[in-house]
Amino acid sequence: MKKFQYILLPLVLALLTACNMDQYPYSEVAADAYVKDDNSVNTLVMGCYNGLHDVMYYEWAMTELRSDNSRMYGTGSTSNTTKLVEQLDQGKITTEHEWVSNYWNACYATISRANNVLSYLDAVSDPALRNQYQGEALFVRALEYFNLVRLWGPVFIVTAKTPSGVARNMQRSTVDEVYQLIETDLENVVSNGLLPQQMQAADLGRADMNAAKALLAKVYATRYKAGSDKYARAATLCKEVLESAQVGNPQQGSDLVPFAKIFSIANEMNKEIIFSVRYLSGNVGLGSPFGNMFAPINNGGNVIIGTTRSYNTPSDNLINAYLSEGDDVRRNVNIAQRYYNATTGTWVDATYCCKYTYPVTTQEDGESDWPVIRVGDIALLYAELMNEMNGPSAEALKYLNMIRERAGIRPYALSDLSTKYDFREAVRKERRLELAFENQHWFDLLRWGNAAETVNRFLTGESFYAGYSYTISPISDWQTFLPIPVSVLNINPDVAQNAGY
Repeated sequence: MKKFQYILLPLVLALLTACNMDQYPYSEVAADAYVKDDNSVNTLVMGCYNGLHDVMYYEWAMTELRSDNSRMYGTGSTSNTTKLVEQLDQGKITTEHEWVSNYWNACYATISRANNVLSYLDAVSDPALRNQYQGEALFVRALEYFNLVRLWGPVFIVTAKTPSGVARNMQRSTVDEVYQLIETDLENVVSNGLLPQQMQAADLGRADMNAAKALLAKVYATRYKAGSDKYARAATLCKEVLESAQVGNPQQGSDLVPFAKIFSIANEMNKEIIFSVRYLSGNVGLGSPFGNMFAPINNGGNVIIGTTRSYNTPSDNLINAYLSEGDDVRRNVNIAQRYYNATTGTWVDATYCCKYTYPVTTQEDGESDWPVIRVGDIALLYAELMNEMNGPSAEALKYLNMIRERAGIRPYALSDLSTKYDFREAVRKERRLELAFENQHWFDLLRWGNAAETVNRFLTGESFYAGYSYTISPISDWQTFLPIPVSVLNINPDVAQNAGY
């Protein structure tokens, strides 16, 4: 059982963080009388973490499902839900897409909660706690804007309570303006030491300095190119995280947490985890839904009890990528291709994402946390950055190889990856296999500039799509961005829609 728990939010907190996001991204006026001391502001901070549950509920569909890692389950249904999944799976998304709208709303609701924390910092009497709460709110806000700007491009910047009349006339800020906000928030946290180096045991799971540094490194690596100071700064930040006491300064694969143990509900918040969205089972409204969402349909409780949906079905393309490397360790943690039917005493063929499918006693009430940033991510990002700046080197190879060693795969020799291109391709392949079903691969494809190309190659080559009665058309670069939800345009028709929609 986890020690750090997202608190059960009372009605007053729901009022404090209410945000009518189905209408427009603005925050309601908070109940000033309630927020009057350190504890009440801490309650608001915990509300930020709770808000991430709503974000994560749809994030896999905005990322993994749109990549070559996963696909929709079947082609025979004409249900509305199947159509929603199909649109995301094939890159043919409409402005009325319910899940896209829900994800947008969840991101802005969480941003609203972070803004509430920042507006009440004067109520905190302890200077150290004030810094921590400010750092946590800035981290969460930066994380959500980072996702928004990568998925939509220009979005609305909301940093304070905004009257509805003003909000209804707001326009989208440029990509550069959004990134400037993200960088300013995270640089404030890192430069001013707002967060502890590591949280106390009772608070593990809350963002610490490693989480802020790692997120800032990912932001720099996404926005800037090799040769710029901030791209180099991203590598420095990665190195600082990897050498920290919390991570353990790994030098080889055996220094890392074994891959299967990273995600075990008996080993939560191990030293591999830099930041995760935490879940708590026990019928308290904080359980993970993903076991039921991803488990095979009609499994009769043999995989997990309750209704199951077969969402996020692993692609043959990904399975073959594991097989080509002889990578059974990571494949078996991420993907199952059959399950045992205890009633009939037979094995049933079924491919599904099993990474979060731990037993539950109540439907959608799992214990599994969802990793957002972890050591494998930062080690591979560091190797990538070093190669892009200086070409292949022993230093970069060390971090690439330690991830392969943990997976039981033959490490590379430097002579195997003698050119910058060869090393780049090796890192990209490794990131896909290491971080599958953690919502990272789509963002990597966007960062590398090959998302449309990859998806089109996947749609053409995946045998599943041959079952369609119509030809699946390729996507264009504009379809790698999500449409602004129609609910936003209904409030303010002057808001610019993304090109092509």
